[in-house]
Amino acid sequence: MSIDVLYIHPGNHKGNYQDLAREFTAIATPAWTLLLANYIRNKGYSTAIYDVNVDGWNENTAKEIIAQYNPCLVTIMVYGHNPSSSTQTMPSAGKIANDIKDYNKDIQILMGGIHPSALPELTIKTESIDFVAQGEGAYTIEGLLLYFKGKRNINNVKGLWYKNNESVQFTIPAPIISDLDTELDGYAWDLLPDLSNYRAHNMHCFQNFEMSARDDFSDVRTPYVAMNTSLGCPYSCHYCCINAIFGKPGIRYWSLEKVVSWIDTLVSKYGIRDIRFDDELFILSTQRVERFCDLIIERDYNLNIWVYGRVDTIKESILIKLKKAGINWICLGIESANEKVRSNVNKSIKKNIKDIVEKIQANDIYVLGNYMFGLPEDNMETMNETLDQAIELNCEYANFYSAMAYPGSELYEWASKKDGYLPESWTGFAQLGYDTQPLPTKYLQAKEVLRFRDEAFSKYYSNPGYMEMLERKFGNKVRKHMEKMLDINVKRRILGD
Repeated sequence: MSIDVLYIHPGNHKGNYQDLAREFTAIATPAWTLLLANYIRNKGYSTAIYDVNVDGWNENTAKEIIAQYNPCLVTIMVYGHNPSSSTQTMPSAGKIANDIKDYNKDIQILMGGIHPSALPELTIKTESIDFVAQGEGAYTIEGLLLYFKGKRNINNVKGLWYKNNESVQFTIPAPIISDLDTELDGYAWDLLPDLSNYRAHNMHCFQNFEMSARDDFSDVRTPYVAMNTSLGCPYSCHYCCINAIFGKPGIRYWSLEKVVSWIDTLVSKYGIRDIRFDDELFILSTQRVERFCDLIIERDYNLNIWVYGRVDTIKESILIKLKKAGINWICLGIESANEKVRSNVNKSIKKNIKDIVEKIQANDIYVLGNYMFGLPEDNMETMNETLDQAIELNCEYANFYSAMAYPGSELYEWASKKDGYLPESWTGFAQLGYDTQPLPTKYLQAKEVLRFRDEAFSKYYSNPGYMEMLERKFGNKVRKHMEKMLDINVKRRILGD
């Protein structure tokens, strides 16, 4: 076999999540890789996908997959299911490239995704690769293949960084894809061996745990799909790096007819019920959301959907339809309880957060609250304020993050000008990794922020009010599962573990 493009989706669940990786985290479908693979296939090129998160990687894998596929181009897309997943995946991506080059130095390797797009010159200088795609990557990969075939000058390949003897060259910027329905018209689900290899996050399926016959509840968490209905975000929060790949703030949509056609296929062909929409902001246009709900409600698919929204984009009028359509989880970026802390990173929230959370829950929709400790204006008082708010809101699930200056974000530009504000290696950007090194604040050291975050996690989930609510809503199996999660000790280098 000889193919044009072998897409490799990198990952290191064990390193990034430690013992939580065994049964608590999700294994998400590589949405962006699937879109790009389908794009290049529609252009007449042959392609395949190798997902490290499912099939693993060892000292023999490079030899085996190169021998199997004999690709003209290997493309490693460093893009996870949220912006933080990109930089923390760089060590895995780098090892894959090294192993391939060790086996055959002539194999051409391109790296793309959020992190390489944010730091293209550094990436091509420090990794064992030949090219970087800056931006979305579709036009760059297509142009590079045309260059290989002698049909295009390399300087006309849009969005390409490449090595020319001892120097690094950049061609011309690649435009964003404006007509998503036509140019990114689908996901190459069929290139994945089995969607049952992917599993939803534990909380996404809490409502199904009582029906499970397995200790890890995997039978009610698969098959599973993560996908998009839009690209980009109209906001520009300083801690977010999403615009590194999608350009300036803005949002582009696939038509709802296209999105629903994908869901039709996922349900009828693959038996999918559990879906996470990875849109940075699914709940934005009320009219669009209502129309989506109408289309899904009339199909009566009994879906279990997780979406993202901002506190100030949630309107009570749409909640009934959201629930009827199977949207059981809304993730809210609450970040901080302190308005000064939020405003300093361009995330002002003028609405009453508690009122919005209670209205969502009143419609039998569960809330995943995202909180962040260690933003530049944070001190012990403001972080305690955020923890107190989280405990008061008592969302059905909560993510507690340490603030990180991800490449491509404004925080990265700010932190890169200060000594010791950035991790020494890319592994330091993994929120739950051993090497985690969060951003210091104006008032606190990185280790103080991380210690507070880890203690806040334990306080929230061991709180009797939370555990009682959990059992009341989801049953005893979920409570026992979360008690088991609390027993896992996440080790931290900077805390002396």
